[in-house]
Amino acid sequence: MNGRKPKILVIGAGIVGAAIAYRLARRGADVTIVEQNCPASGVTAKSFAWINVAYGVAPENVALRSRALDEYRRLQGELVGALRIDWNGALTWSNDPRTSETLVREHAARGFAIRLVERHEIETLEPNLVAPPPCAAFAMDEGALDPVATTDALIRAAQALGATLRLTTPVRALNAVGNRLTGVATVNDDLAADIVVLATGTGTPALCKPLGLTIPVDVSLALLLKLRGPSGLVNRIVCSPQFELRQPSAGGMLAAEDYIDESVANGPAAIGQRTLAAIRNGWRGGDAVALDEIAPGLRPMPHDGSPIVGFVAGFENLYIATMHAGIVLAPVVAQLAAAEILDGTVSPDLAACRPERFASH
Repeated sequence: MNGRKPKILVIGAGIVGAAIAYRLARRGADVTIVEQNCPASGVTAKSFAWINVAYGVAPENVALRSRALDEYRRLQGELVGALRIDWNGALTWSNDPRTSETLVREHAARGFAIRLVERHEIETLEPNLVAPPPCAAFAMDEGALDPVATTDALIRAAQALGATLRLTTPVRALNAVGNRLTGVATVNDDLAADIVVLATGTGTPALCKPLGLTIPVDVSLALLLKLRGPSGLVNRIVCSPQFELRQPSAGGMLAAEDYIDESVANGPAAIGQRTLAAIRNGWRGGDAVALDEIAPGLRPMPHDGSPIVGFVAGFENLYIATMHAGIVLAPVVAQLAAAEILDGTVSPDLAACRPERFASH
């Protein structure tokens, strides 16, 4: 590019797009973030925001996932005072103790910081839990964050490094000449770019389709329950068959549930009431917990579950970053993506994530 800074458009200002924009700007790129609404206005704001590295990890993604905690701690060091993370650890158990034992054994063998704790230790870790299980998996290094505040901090940091932010600017199309993008068409104007990064979650397939690209991403609907309760009721992230619950140090209480359907028996309102009842029955002091809001989140889910990250075969300057575990992976994917985009470095940790496993042109 004749020695000049590459002009990069990052489409999407959720936590993934914000993290990538920050890394690129930190590396000296000319970055413009283009967002159809406002930062973190999509699924990022509806996330339970558990930095979860030791639960449900596919073997091909272990190397990537295992770097997540280190990258978050690096980010905290860079954004001094701007990034608050509750590093309190996470307790996970199943109805069958053997399942918890297997989870610990398999993940510990992969190098994750996780151990089996028995009832007496669970009572110490969570003294308000009414009926502790016989055993649980304790991932002592895991944490949680405020996804909106984190996204805002990343964008402010990117702007301080020279990045431009364009809000309320929906992208209508990706502009291309031959096998190269020239930029994007927005509802207001055309924006030129040397490289386009799509961090658009569930919107990625629609933007890619006119180019003849198939990027199979489904919508996985989840529910974030926002509650009020006594401070100090829950000390850690707790994931059980009855509830997935945490109490941020900044206040409030959050629970996560899977969406089922819109029926009276299994719609969001019914799920919310069942979860509330489980919390009230499961925690000493839980009778004071109240449900304020049920927020549905449209999570992107690639067909095979693995993230979709990398340049797209057939378009030399289109880079995609779409994943289900966006909160967990945003910093590490951003670090690796910046190296791939600016240096041409090919990361082996992203080998299972390449778009060409799906895309056709």
